[in-house]
Amino acid sequence: MTRFKQREPSNPLRGAAYIRCSSEMQNDSFSLDAQLRQIKEQAERDNVEIVKVYSDPAISAYRKKYRPGINAMREGARHLEFEVLYVHKVDRLARRLEWSLEVVHELQSLEISFKAVEQPFDLSTPEGKLLFHLVSSLGEFYSDNLSKETNKGKLERSTQGFHNGAVPWGYVSQLQGNRKMGMPDPEKAPVVIEMFERYATGAYSDMQIAEWLNAQGYLTNRNHPFGKDTVRDMLCNTYYVGKIRYRGMTVRPKDVSFRSTAPRVSEGKHEAIISEDLWQRCQSVRASRRVNVKSIMKTVRINLLQGLVVCSHCGRRLNIQTPKNCATYYRENSHHRGYHDCPYIGQSVRAEVIDAQVANLIRSIHLPNNWKPIVRQMLNEQRAQVDPEAERKEIRGTLRLMRENFELGLYEEEEYQYWQKVSALKEKLALLERTPEPAINRAAKTLLDLRETWENTTQEERKDLVHVMIQEVGVDMTAKCVLWVKARPDYEPLFSILDCLRVDSERRYWIERREAEGNICDIQEDSGQMSTGVEILLTMSHNTSTRVEEYVQ
Repeated sequence: MTRFKQREPSNPLRGAAYIRCSSEMQNDSFSLDAQLRQIKEQAERDNVEIVKVYSDPAISAYRKKYRPGINAMREGARHLEFEVLYVHKVDRLARRLEWSLEVVHELQSLEISFKAVEQPFDLSTPEGKLLFHLVSSLGEFYSDNLSKETNKGKLERSTQGFHNGAVPWGYVSQLQGNRKMGMPDPEKAPVVIEMFERYATGAYSDMQIAEWLNAQGYLTNRNHPFGKDTVRDMLCNTYYVGKIRYRGMTVRPKDVSFRSTAPRVSEGKHEAIISEDLWQRCQSVRASRRVNVKSIMKTVRINLLQGLVVCSHCGRRLNIQTPKNCATYYRENSHHRGYHDCPYIGQSVRAEVIDAQVANLIRSIHLPNNWKPIVRQMLNEQRAQVDPEAERKEIRGTLRLMRENFELGLYEEEEYQYWQKVSALKEKLALLERTPEPAINRAAKTLLDLRETWENTTQEERKDLVHVMIQEVGVDMTAKCVLWVKARPDYEPLFSILDCLRVDSERRYWIERREAEGNICDIQEDSGQMSTGVEILLTMSHNTSTRVEEYVQ
């Protein structure tokens, strides 16, 4: 890599090594020592001094993403404790492609080089990136295939009547021929029978049986006191009745637990401790104790401005918080997304206050009688001033450049601003690529008839109309009021001619306050005259304007 060529031999880079082995069988330090020795040899050839060694002995990188060693390595990288990270092979870092990519991308964002001793590739070249993805994918395939074949073998073993893993409490594992089988423990088997008999009477619960076992001085196979969950698992284990239950799957979907899959039950080769009759009586008692939880109908709160309300200072969307049996709030929670530059972090405003203010704004909006010639003249002036085709090409070029810069990581820590700019450019492009006058006519009809139809619509229908027409609502978190609204493109020509709104360079329509007409911010949170519904504002997209027009008619 170029970084190695920039340093003189007398001034070596600071490097770190990450080593790992995946099972106790390898935990004899030989594998770890062999990895570290080869890493140090390669680092010496690269003029790199290994100052940190991170290790995860006997820990799987296929099932565990957050391991102590990998966590410590990533924390050291964030503190810039080293400049190069070495691993023996990529699969030592992780056995899943997405995990490997996550770690390497983080290292690259910190300008830390990554090297695999046994798999030389240069991540600064297309060929090196391809090789990295290939070896990472092969590592994941190896683990996936191994897991599949292991489950297949376990399924076959259980089908033949042999147990997998440790035998349950009350049995001891003994070698019979070339296979291990569970044999009843002379001391514990009678205790198991008494457990089932007590439960079959219906007079004992799982917890009471656990307390009885603990009082007798018995411990689980892991030398822990018995709990109700342990007793429940024992009383539901078909192994005690001479059967093998297997819950494994040859191919298990991601995030699916083996406990949520239907078990396969086979006749076992081992000796049963309890009879079939006793087993059935216990299952009947358990079935009678099951409680059928009735489904609870939850009250769905419809927030008309959900996803539209933003902080007027930082421009980030406000989250909705709806505590049980309490009012709904719009809260500034951008610090949860990694931003700490807004002075109103943690502040909130009641949703019904903002909704009522928007309702008052809608009621105050009316188009002049001569709106058609005004809008037509304005559109003609825009066409004369700007070449639409040239502007479309410029916007597409800007979007392409921004996308390339985003893929290169140049918008690190600024993702929110990036998506805001992309959204604004796409909306501007959509406005240039449509014939605006028919859409504006539909939007005008919707706006003219809205005041009459609003009272006859449901809350959900009002929300749909609001989201069809409006893009954003800017809220002052201190004054608890609406400062501006941003209309969707079809409505912009109409709102630009309204006397009560003033547009700025970012296409936000600021609400002008007039003393004679009152102030929509005068609605306080403790007012008892809140509007129950919220109100439609501004814009209708090209794809949904026809549906809204038909609904209004």
